[in-house]
Amino acid sequence: MRKWFGAGLVVATLAMTFAHSHAFGQAVTSADPIFGRWMMDQTKSVNNRLGDHATFPTQHVRILAPEGDGLRNTLANSPTSPPQYSYSGTFDGKDHADPRTPGGDQTLAHWHLAPDLIVRLQKTNGKASEWVIYAVSSDGKIFTSISWAPDNPELQDVQVFTRAN
Repeated sequence: MRKWFGAGLVVATLAMTFAHSHAFGQAVTSADPIFGRWMMDQTKSVNNRLGDHATFPTQHVRILAPEGDGLRNTLANSPTSPPQYSYSGTFDGKDHADPRTPGGDQTLAHWHLAPDLIVRLQKTNGKASEWVIYAVSSDGKIFTSISWAPDNPELQDVQVFTRAN
């Protein structure tokens, strides 16, 4: 788990450093390996936000698709359930109202740092409340989502997915 935390800090630092630099971002193409339909491997995923190293109770499905200058991010809690959420985000590093919480004081910023790497920052009431790193293995078969709250960075959720399309 420690190696994920170290990698998370490096990527988060890069994202913050280049947050307002369009030159550092990558153009979006549908061929980028990060885009696709991904099925969670529950045996390799850990829900640790509460510090209990719990197994995820259902097999999540995540779909990342290019959309305009950003992505569409869809998450379902199981292969047969409707989406828990589906929103579009722009890869400009700027805070945008979080469509998952209409009327709330929550924002999302996204960076597409490489064809196989996306970073997302969620803010609540103007304060960083969650970092997420989406990364794909070099062979394009494994997708990993690592998320943590800045107040407790040692308590990370690690979700491992395999390509489903």
